[in-house]
Amino acid sequence: MMKNFEKSIVVLLSKIISDLTAIRHLVLAGFDGSARTIVRSVAEYMEVLVAVVHEPAFADEFVKSDTPEASQLFWQTHLRGGKLRRRITAAWADFFKTIAAHERQPITETFANWGRGSNPILSGSTHPSFVGGLFAAIPLKGKYRDENWLGTWGDKADFSVNTIYIITQFMFPILLLGSKFPFGIVRGGDTEPFPAYNQHDEFHRHVRTGRDILASLIISLCQETNRPFVFPEFDLSIWPPEQADSA
Repeated sequence: MMKNFEKSIVVLLSKIISDLTAIRHLVLAGFDGSARTIVRSVAEYMEVLVAVVHEPAFADEFVKSDTPEASQLFWQTHLRGGKLRRRITAAWADFFKTIAAHERQPITETFANWGRGSNPILSGSTHPSFVGGLFAAIPLKGKYRDENWLGTWGDKADFSVNTIYIITQFMFPILLLGSKFPFGIVRGGDTEPFPAYNQHDEFHRHVRTGRDILASLIISLCQETNRPFVFPEFDLSIWPPEQADSA
């Protein structure tokens, strides 16, 4: 029978993967404003995942949020008002525990705030505002200026690439803080951790290789010189040149 830790990991990852897939489809279809609404939510799910991996006993509280009323209580008790941020800060503090005390606090705060610089942008997309509606109607872009239809029906813009970049900022701490996950995780009250990494197990090798590839991709997104290769330019015009000549 699955324990609370396993249940929490399965449902958190399922939700994260589902939302990331939806974000990808929305961005490719030109609905990046709608994608950012989901980004705000999935970013919080990612931080809860970090909190559960850092403190497996926290899963006992998470699994109780199985009704609308219990979900609201869980949010008020464990997430709102900086409570979730304190859990993330504690995870980073443990990560940097070997660093001298006078250096540990500033670097812990820096990494605990990783990705949170995008929160004003995400809030502007999520909460009702004039600018949020404006971006949906008139995408701001420096290319394809001959396209004059409303963004209401989907229109890729220069900002679309940035939406993908924002979500990777929240993914990176999962890879760094949970560097051993799912291998060797010790849960409170257990005498044995999760199975250790076995280099002779093909599935274990796939998991570790996939983690390394994802980490490399996220790091690449941070480098301006790599963006043309990660985000190639597509012809977004209604009539490509060869069709326009014959039209």
